[in-house]
Amino acid sequence: RRRAVTFSHSQEKKRLSLPELYRTESYEYCAGMADKIPVVVPSQFTRDGNLDHLGKHVPIAAGTRFAYGTAGFRERADRMAFIAYRVGYLASLRARTTGKAIGVMITASHNPEHDNGVKIIDPKGEMLVADWEEYATELINASDEEFPTAVRALETSLNDPPLGSVTSVVVCGRDTRASGEWLTKAVHEGAALHRTRFDNRGLLTTPQLHYIVHVLNRPTWAPEGEQGYYQHHAETFASLYEMLPATKKYTTRLHIDCANGIGAPKMRLLADLLGQPSPILILSIPRMSNQLQCGADFVKIAREAPARFEDVPVNERCAVFDGDADRLVYFYKKEDGKIELLDGDKIALLIAQFYKEHLSSLGLLDEVTFGIVQTAYANGNSSKYMREQLNTTPIFVPTGVKHLHHEAAKYDCAIYFEANGHGTATFSDKFFNLLERSDKPEGRRLWLMSRLINMVVGDAMADLLVVELILRDYDWTVQQWAEMYEEAPSKQLKIPVADRSLFRTTPDETRLVEPAALQTKIDDAVGKRGEGARAFVRPSGTENIVRVYAESASQADADELAAEIEQAVKAL
Repeated sequence: RRRAVTFSHSQEKKRLSLPELYRTESYEYCAGMADKIPVVVPSQFTRDGNLDHLGKHVPIAAGTRFAYGTAGFRERADRMAFIAYRVGYLASLRARTTGKAIGVMITASHNPEHDNGVKIIDPKGEMLVADWEEYATELINASDEEFPTAVRALETSLNDPPLGSVTSVVVCGRDTRASGEWLTKAVHEGAALHRTRFDNRGLLTTPQLHYIVHVLNRPTWAPEGEQGYYQHHAETFASLYEMLPATKKYTTRLHIDCANGIGAPKMRLLADLLGQPSPILILSIPRMSNQLQCGADFVKIAREAPARFEDVPVNERCAVFDGDADRLVYFYKKEDGKIELLDGDKIALLIAQFYKEHLSSLGLLDEVTFGIVQTAYANGNSSKYMREQLNTTPIFVPTGVKHLHHEAAKYDCAIYFEANGHGTATFSDKFFNLLERSDKPEGRRLWLMSRLINMVVGDAMADLLVVELILRDYDWTVQQWAEMYEEAPSKQLKIPVADRSLFRTTPDETRLVEPAALQTKIDDAVGKRGEGARAFVRPSGTENIVRVYAESASQADADELAAEIEQAVKAL
């Protein structure tokens, strides 16, 4: 055993990857432990024997590789069973090494119905740490013959975490996809490989499972479970609602598109608890294949109202979730039939302005660190508003929630949103302690607002309640909110490609490193549009597509710029 640990951890504390372990004596040692540490995988959850939820045999070709990204593993559902099994095992190992509850969410968000995915949620309710993302990628890419030895090598390198801990548990949730129950079984079987307790919570939004994991490991924070989620958010919302003055312009009428996903039934349950005087009208959408013409991604990119919103009156607030309810955008219909979009940038500014004003009123701006975190997708005029109106310089990080959240966590109070509507705010213990000591109404209001926000992950339902309360506090119409700044015209496109790995970007993702010739064409196209124009191309983290973002002085210019870059991509 000491030899195995030695080969897994060098004198410089550099961890060997599993493929590297295969080439050492450690591999031979762990392979020889088959009798003492048996690893028996049901055939339907192996690469060669992989079955889909209908019982169809879908073997995974040798050499097919997968990568753990921001959304975990996301693939066609018929390829997911063996992945879900191995993720279930890895989640159980994470639970055993931490002695905590670990989550596994089964969802593919806004992806087509025939897709599904699995991702692991860490003890604080946040995303899986980077080292364990590497473990996940290595385990899933092991062949069926290598997998048992990979398991034993990983167990050994982590000093054989104990089995059967009372506090170690894998908590699983899923969305409404037909393949979800089968993949839940696969996760359960994987967790059972080394007898880790399994807790199936059934149908949940992704943020609800993040909340549940967080509270299981921090029981004094809020009530536990799905019902605890509704209770906590409804009671906090009501407490803050009662503190706000009467309004003349703000109305409680709200239309919600839940993207034909798990958010629809869950938002209804929460809305029922909110009761009067805050009625929320939910527009249900009949089931449609591939979640077409609905959801935050569709509205953001197409700049159109979702299907079945034809009868919604002009100038009324409409909120839009994505498939697993972790993203939120707003819009309203204008007299000319077009829509005015209020995306993640507008939500971030609304929340940031509320916090900045309250911190100023409380005299706490010099006592806490305050930040706003953005990505390259942020509209240029939103960043300008932050600098000029909020006297705050935005911090830019690479695309991806894990980068935003990691940066935000460095501050006592920080707000981050991607333009696509995924975001939240984070707070330090120091921040809450300062507010608890305040005897001013502003302190109580800010404390309640900070408790209402799901600070471990973007949460469309919680973010919606936050937005509605701030609009009520300001007595603003949706039009007044939209007028905070005028967006620089932009256009986004998604372009299918054969291999997204061929596209490599700089760390902030504003330029391509490869293919270099394509970046030259982008520079030429931007240069022709003059001052204020910008554009970039970046690969998706979950699908074989590349995303184009173009911004210019007019919508026509932005559209033309995006189209020119699209043709350059297709010509590769």
